[in-house]
Amino acid sequence: MMTSDTVAPGRDLDIDIDTGVRWVITDAHGMLLEASREAAELLNLSMSGLRRRQLLTFFDGEREHWRKALGAAAAGLMVDREGAVRPRERRPVHVRAEITRTRVRSEVDAVLWTFTDPKDQDNASV
Repeated sequence: MMTSDTVAPGRDLDIDIDTGVRWVITDAHGMLLEASREAAELLNLSMSGLRRRQLLTFFDGEREHWRKALGAAAAGLMVDREGAVRPRERRPVHVRAEITRTRVRSEVDAVLWTFTDPKDQDNASV
């Protein structure tokens, strides 16, 4: 499956995420720390079932590219990438992921992953 990447300088921010958005927060190694209900639904897991799982195992192929994107985001860059997520026991879903460094409760460095439908980005640029 073809993917695309965009990398730009990132920034630290405190988490203030709207409901209805599919987001997860991982540590710098990809271990899930927190997630929205929508992200749990995307991955076909319960909220508690997501914690302490490795996010990279949910990507359908090209995991090394996702690992590099995670590393770039953890280092402070904002990464915009498209690819496929494979929910537990379901078919892959094509997503656009915006990945950026953030802080959890103003003390722990973490990585924020926001998942959207790639078609939403295409419609926004038209």
